[in-house]
Amino acid sequence: MVKDVTSGSTSLVSRPMVVEGEISGDESLHVDGRVKGIIRLKGDLFVGVSGIVEAEIDARNVVIQGTITGKVLARRQLEVQPSGRFNGECTAASYEIREGAIFEGISRMISSNTTQNTLAAVPSGEGSKKLS
Repeated sequence: MVKDVTSGSTSLVSRPMVVEGEISGDESLHVDGRVKGIIRLKGDLFVGVSGIVEAEIDARNVVIQGTITGKVLARRQLEVQPSGRFNGECTAASYEIREGAIFEGISRMISSNTTQNTLAAVPSGEGSKKLS
């Protein structure tokens, strides 16, 4: 994942926590618990191994070690690590899907000159794939 040295603090949804509703903010979010709803961040979203997210997501970078189900806009990069599972629809500037990761759904690429208000997504693939 591309690191941003200007990023601020990170909020945490710990393992026993369950959050339903809308989460928004300027910072990053680390999820080890469960989140269901909408996540809108100017920072990054990191879903730990025990994290389960069912949401519509808009974040700078999204890193998945746990599970995300839903619709994701990763303005820079979506990274699915070996323990990670993604199921849904994703639009991102770049993708990194590691060996052993599971990505099921639709992926689209954001062109380099796309702005927040004028997303020009191009379908790049459909179906399910497990890398091994």
